[in-house]
Amino acid sequence: MNTAVAIIVYRRENTTMRVFQRIREAKPPRLYVVADGPKSTEEDEACKAVRKIFERKVDWDCQVEKVYSSTNLGLAKRVQTGLDHVFSKEKKAIILEDDTLPDTSFFGFCDELLEKYEDDHRISHISGCNFQPRASNPDHSYCFCSIYSIWGWATWARSWKHFDLEMKDWKNEDKEHFLRHWFLSRRHRKGMRKMFDLHCNNKDPWTWDYQWVYSCLRNGGLSIMPSSNLVSNIGIGPEGTNTYTAKAVKMFPDKLGKVVKPLKHPQIHRDLGFEKRYYSMEKPPILLSLKNYLKNIVRINS
Repeated sequence: MNTAVAIIVYRRENTTMRVFQRIREAKPPRLYVVADGPKSTEEDEACKAVRKIFERKVDWDCQVEKVYSSTNLGLAKRVQTGLDHVFSKEKKAIILEDDTLPDTSFFGFCDELLEKYEDDHRISHISGCNFQPRASNPDHSYCFCSIYSIWGWATWARSWKHFDLEMKDWKNEDKEHFLRHWFLSRRHRKGMRKMFDLHCNNKDPWTWDYQWVYSCLRNGGLSIMPSSNLVSNIGIGPEGTNTYTAKAVKMFPDKLGKVVKPLKHPQIHRDLGFEKRYYSMEKPPILLSLKNYLKNIVRINS
């Protein structure tokens, strides 16, 4: 494995340790630990315990870089500043969070495809989590689509340079054309329109993933989606940065699949058939309603 790994952490020692064990198996040559600071003195010890995992337990030949914040930046700004740092030093990287547990084959999958498509600007993102693997074509190891997952992912510095947390370009976007082109589902178009509107010129954003999706699609980049689910979220609950309704949790994949080498490479084209199957299988929809999303944000900050 030649690719650097960046892990975004905060205060959850148990889930962080589980993710770290998978990173240890992959033995990346460089590891960036992007850690946010505590919100209060009560969180200080928990944040320190998480950081100690990487300071004491890396036992392979690895350059560990501590990208620590002494203050609490919040999820959105911590991800932005942390990955800005990573991609100032790396041409490509694999990104995990403290609750995204990958199958070991995820690392090799990303490593190979980051190399293969490094200079192909038609591709912006490699997803690890496939919410609907049954919709995938078994004849290939992955497909190209406009569906982005950030529960374990990888990208290039050439893509990250377009990222804008405030989404300033959305203001002058031909919104109807953009949404119809990239989102086949009317429900998704409606949900994405609301979230893009909320984050455009927002000086205090609570998330970063909608902005990332927009920046990739605006620049014409597709996402690589594995034919199996390679990452599971193990942090859903009261300690998570985002919380979800019990109904929504049922559609999150809890089983890890695996990719088998050698990878079976498809032709580069947007797989509209996969996207249609993917959307048609949603029970409930992947994008939570705006109402429930905002309710969860209120719960987090209360």
